[in-house]
Amino acid sequence: MDRQYIEVEPGIRLRVAIDDYSDPWQRAETVLMVHGMGQNLEAWRGWVPYLARSFRVVRFDTRGFGESTPPPEAAPWSTERLLADMEAVMDFVGCPAVHLVGAQSGGSLVIALAARRPERVQSLIAVTPMVVGTPAVPGWLKQIEAEGIQAWARATMAGRLGSGASREQVDYWVTNIQGKTPLSTLRGYLRWAPQVDVRPELAQIKCRSLIMTTTGNNLKSVDSVKAWQEKLPDSKLMVIEGDAWAPAAAYPDICGPAAARFLSKNDGQ
Repeated sequence: MDRQYIEVEPGIRLRVAIDDYSDPWQRAETVLMVHGMGQNLEAWRGWVPYLARSFRVVRFDTRGFGESTPPPEAAPWSTERLLADMEAVMDFVGCPAVHLVGAQSGGSLVIALAARRPERVQSLIAVTPMVVGTPAVPGWLKQIEAEGIQAWARATMAGRLGSGASREQVDYWVTNIQGKTPLSTLRGYLRWAPQVDVRPELAQIKCRSLIMTTTGNNLKSVDSVKAWQEKLPDSKLMVIEGDAWAPAAAYPDICGPAAARFLSKNDGQ
């Protein structure tokens, strides 16, 4: 894995990781992966072996998360700013168009970019995307302020990773991923997230799309996902048996191969 840093605006750097084990005599297409709130590029770790043999896999830490620079606490957050960061990463790796993969709030961002900049998106995978701001967000911020980030991370981990997660996996996520997020980042991000609503943009997406969700998560029913997924002109819904609302992290050995088949157009669609 090649890790680099790019400056997207004065004082704001993003960490970028590139994995490419494709045949060097062929020109591999690029997959850009966008994580969700409180995560970092390591959230996609389990997907990399399935994708990097055929694609150049580019992951990055969203501003303020992982090893990327936390913006000043009063800095404005917006979908437009986060999309500009994604395009900056694409430009940095020299790729005019990519396959986009996003999870949770990262899923809302890849949907928005596919709708607004169709010439830069070859296909789209959104894993339990936040198409509209979740009502849980205000309560999360209140809990974070009162109890601390790691306490909030641990309290929400059962829903995030599901009942099948091991204690070791939960502890790793609490201490090394979710719980390491700066408080200033979460304050800013949680001001932005409740305002998200990409539903009006769904009909504008023209590329092939794969939406992943789970049968038993406590945030979105399968029927509620179908209600908006059916508005995507060229889309497929994959329903995973499980109760995690972050299946990208909880079930990488299910999601990763399915993503590889879809991106390789070997999924029967």
